[in-house]
Amino acid sequence: MPLPASLFNALSRVALLLMSIPELHAISFTPIPSPNLDLSQLGSVALAGNFDSISLYEYVGQNENSLSTNGSQSLLAQYPTGAFDALLAADASINSMCPFLMANGTLIGVVVGGNFTSLGGQNTQGIALYNPTTGAVTPLPGLSGQVNVVYCDNTDQTVYVGGSFSGANSTNAIAWTTGWTNLPFAGFNGPVTSIAKLPSGNIVFGGSFTGIGNDTSSTVAQSHVVNVGTATITTSTSSSISAYSNASSIICNTNSGSAVGTNWLAADDSPAFWEAQFGWGFQPSRLRLYNTEVEGYGTKTWRFTALPLQGILNFTYTDTSGNLASCTATCPLEQNTTYQDFYFVNPIRMNAFRIDVSAWYGNGAGFGGIELFQDGEFTHER
Repeated sequence: MPLPASLFNALSRVALLLMSIPELHAISFTPIPSPNLDLSQLGSVALAGNFDSISLYEYVGQNENSLSTNGSQSLLAQYPTGAFDALLAADASINSMCPFLMANGTLIGVVVGGNFTSLGGQNTQGIALYNPTTGAVTPLPGLSGQVNVVYCDNTDQTVYVGGSFSGANSTNAIAWTTGWTNLPFAGFNGPVTSIAKLPSGNIVFGGSFTGIGNDTSSTVAQSHVVNVGTATITTSTSSSISAYSNASSIICNTNSGSAVGTNWLAADDSPAFWEAQFGWGFQPSRLRLYNTEVEGYGTKTWRFTALPLQGILNFTYTDTSGNLASCTATCPLEQNTTYQDFYFVNPIRMNAFRIDVSAWYGNGAGFGGIELFQDGEFTHER
């Protein structure tokens, strides 16, 4: 029988992760003996009232308490009959849980993280350890703020915690062993929303941050190349010279010179566009263009359009005098330079882009290479 809509919606507001953690075999339910009543003389019986589900009282502790609708959440376990039992309640949201094990595989407890200030009647800010065998809740004091994610690395008996909080000398990310341990890079400067472990053993943090914690002196931002090679490339016109007509030849090409097969030329004396369509989205921060070095050709002015928004984007760049300049619809590209970098003024997300060439040097437009970068990777130097 499907769950009534109101019950289904309520269940979406509670934490059911305990059901999916195999180590929690310690949770058990004591059956209630049948009362051995003979109801055969009553005939058909109808029940009416303000309820949307019904179950028999078959286990000790089973009750009719309704699920909270005030934004608070509970940990639930499921009876063999399919009914749910509330193990303990929080006064706000429960965002993440993970089983914390000893080296021999024995369950220490379940680490519970969220935006609560109490769990199971215990005052605790955002995180606590729950023992499913005894039902005890052990606060893990020391954090101020909201926990978004917990990751139990049971190989190293370490719990990594991320969120919007401060604790010890870290912000938004910290570790727990037998107490709070600062990460080497002191957390992040924005909220952490996901944590995972790579096969290499490295721990990866994801979230809305742009730098590492309060130790910014040891943070190096890494711009990484957008993989334009996966895109479908189209052009309006290409050179009639077959050696220079391949529009894909300039992708991430950083040392082309005037070599055949490493430059793309538009048709002579004609405006043109070069377009890349991706099957995924990205948010670039920098565009690097290499002008063609094929004699008698070169791009003089161009513009960048983000697709599918059809927005012509603004850039800043350093001009030939070394001054900071800006451009929009007619961005310049110098001849006889290795490359020129253009920085997006207002980076936006896109899944395609087009470069329109409006003016050219000599016989026609062309490019020797194109690279697109986006920010978001950081390394910690020690």
